[in-house]
Amino acid sequence: MSEINISSDAFQTLKDKIVLITGGSSGIGLAAAKLAVKSGAKVVVGDVNPLPPAEQNPSIHFVSTDVTSWSSVTALFEAAQKLHGRVDHVFANAGIAPRTTFLEDTLNKAGQLREPDWRTVDVNLKGVLNTVTQGLHHLKKNGAAGGSVVITASVTSYTPFEGTDYGVAKHAVWALMRNLALHLTAAALPIRINAIAPSWTASGMVDGKEVAALGGEVQTSEAAARSALFLMAADAAPHGMLVQSHAGRYKDVEQAFVAAAGEVYPEGLRGKGEEDGEGATLARLKERVEAKQ
Repeated sequence: MSEINISSDAFQTLKDKIVLITGGSSGIGLAAAKLAVKSGAKVVVGDVNPLPPAEQNPSIHFVSTDVTSWSSVTALFEAAQKLHGRVDHVFANAGIAPRTTFLEDTLNKAGQLREPDWRTVDVNLKGVLNTVTQGLHHLKKNGAAGGSVVITASVTSYTPFEGTDYGVAKHAVWALMRNLALHLTAAALPIRINAIAPSWTASGMVDGKEVAALGGEVQTSEAAARSALFLMAADAAPHGMLVQSHAGRYKDVEQAFVAAAGEVYPEGLRGKGEEDGEGATLARLKERVEAKQ
């Protein structure tokens, strides 16, 4: 895994760019909004909660947004389009804390098992799907200028975690990034997609003092946000990358997982890519299905 150095001038290419951020009223999203503005970008924030009064800024436009609602996310992007004429970068960041392990035996009056609390899956997965889908639609309008999408995944995307619903959603959005990276490349679209994987981060979700008391290292929201802005602004134009941030240190971990998967399943779609491999088989199957339609 390669270490990533994110310098203080890493975000200069964001000057005059339009950055749309969900979950931008607190935590990593707010830190990203402030860093983007500091770099000369214009920011549109979508959140169910308003920006704190102390964080009001003429370069940050707030839109009340429920990411689980398609119409609400549509309105967010339309507001950004109307205000600035385009969107250059999308940060699909909105998320909430875990609520269930799916082991709870909570019964209704009839003695039947109650439906689980799906709010974390709805916000952390469906909300990201809504945001990314709308984001790609609007980035395509930029033509050759393209743009980028960054998704907030987590170290829980690839490590066990007590919050089952949270881990399920974060694992899924990592898969979303990986698969869309393939599709965007195949379609030759000038749009990049990447994800960040923060570890313990000071935010409304994490009690930093409690984690520290248990021996964990807690990074600032800004430390995690820097990885997101790096993926938007990097001259190297990263695509399909997962950047882990832990205590303010950064690693590109995607290639390590790709390499490990190649060892376990060398015939896989992201393995060696031989002409007779699974990737070629799936491509031929796709062509046959399309021919029958």
